[in-house]
Amino acid sequence: MFVYLGANAHKELVHKLLTINPDIRFIESAVYPEQQQSLFEDKRSSESVITFDSNLEIKQDEIGFTTINSCNHVKIIESIMSDYNLPLLWTRFNGKMRWRNRSEVKRFELTYSLIKSAIETCISVKPAFVVFSYEPHMLPVYIFKKVCVALGIRTCTMTISPFIWKVFLEVINSGNDAGQHIFLNTEDSEVSNNSVKRFIDEKKSDYSIAKPFYEKRNSGFSKGKQIVFKIKANGWKPHKIIPGLIAFANYRKLSSERTQFRSNKYICVFLQLQPEQTTLPDGGIFVHHLFVIQMLYSAVSSLGISLVIREHPATFKFAYDQKWRPGNFYSSIKNIGPDIYFDDLDQEPYSLIRGSVAVSAITGSVLLEALLQGRPAIAFGKHPLKGFSSTAFVDNFADEVDLREKVARAIIESPQSIIADAERYLSQVYQGTFGPDEYIGNANMSLERLRDARYYALQQVIELLTKNSKTYNSHIC
Repeated sequence: MFVYLGANAHKELVHKLLTINPDIRFIESAVYPEQQQSLFEDKRSSESVITFDSNLEIKQDEIGFTTINSCNHVKIIESIMSDYNLPLLWTRFNGKMRWRNRSEVKRFELTYSLIKSAIETCISVKPAFVVFSYEPHMLPVYIFKKVCVALGIRTCTMTISPFIWKVFLEVINSGNDAGQHIFLNTEDSEVSNNSVKRFIDEKKSDYSIAKPFYEKRNSGFSKGKQIVFKIKANGWKPHKIIPGLIAFANYRKLSSERTQFRSNKYICVFLQLQPEQTTLPDGGIFVHHLFVIQMLYSAVSSLGISLVIREHPATFKFAYDQKWRPGNFYSSIKNIGPDIYFDDLDQEPYSLIRGSVAVSAITGSVLLEALLQGRPAIAFGKHPLKGFSSTAFVDNFADEVDLREKVARAIIESPQSIIADAERYLSQVYQGTFGPDEYIGNANMSLERLRDARYYALQQVIELLTKNSKTYNSHIC
């Protein structure tokens, strides 16, 4: 069994997983090293590692061509090299790596070399499973997963669920349809019901209760601590803060008082922090917000519906990325059409949601929050509401005409029926998630507790997959 831990790697977790299954081999990349368990001092950890692209020569961030002469699976190589996410994933490398390999031909060559390296590793080791502790969003391991799927290897990925402390497990090449889930079915029903109810009650309450715990933490920082935190996020280079300050000023110039659009029928569009897994690769072709806004505007403007854009607050608080938010980003959105407004980030978002006819985002928790406030939701990317079906939830459309028709049907749904459908879904799907059964409440959450919950979920997954094949297959539905 291969396991990709990525940034989740630490010695205690590695040892726990090896205790569950001593045959695990942890996958790493030499091209993009993360928290490498191969650097752990103990022999047990280091010997459990396979660096799939170790055959690539790396000198001062310049990557050499592969030495592999075999594994020439042309169809697989061709299909993966045509993936439109590959050029965008270069934005995750540091500036030195991008500069050293700036030639389009050089990047094409590196993509080819990574694919060949992944094919050789999979063919030589022949893993029964490959488990990804989250959706890979760095170029080498993203390619590695694509190769596993193309070779027909059973590929299991822990993906975001509606519950922040729980995850789904999606399986490809399971013998059934792609994208199946594996269910644990071991939770205590009373604890589950209480956890779901507490979670729903928080999401339906005032924003001061529902506000994400990590935003509460950051807002509690003093001005001085916020500045130090921002400088640290920018690699201790204070000058890198300036583009973010300029962008924030541009956004504020375009922002409107809510009285300017309150009487309109409007859809509020929540933007994602970038670059993040939630948009790259989970956004698909809609990884770029301009595509989302343009298509949505094209679909709903003829219905007399305006768009209200709300930027993700963390965009300006930490390391500002000019590649995803260039200087003309907000003016480009404004130029899409006349009935587009920008919301004031000093205002809380729940009243904006309640005043809307619908909420739209590429993905994110705001989709569920909208539904629990009785508002339709429109998802443009891979979202956490797996298996949810409702007229008020739009997540699949062929073009702007199809999208317009679905939005028109969604906005006439009653708030009561939207809320009821969402609550029913949450109660049903909770049993199909991995992680701690009991919800401790948003006020008690922290990044440390969230990480511990994800580690616990991964241990559950490995325990389940380690069982014999018959037991494994009986859990697939």
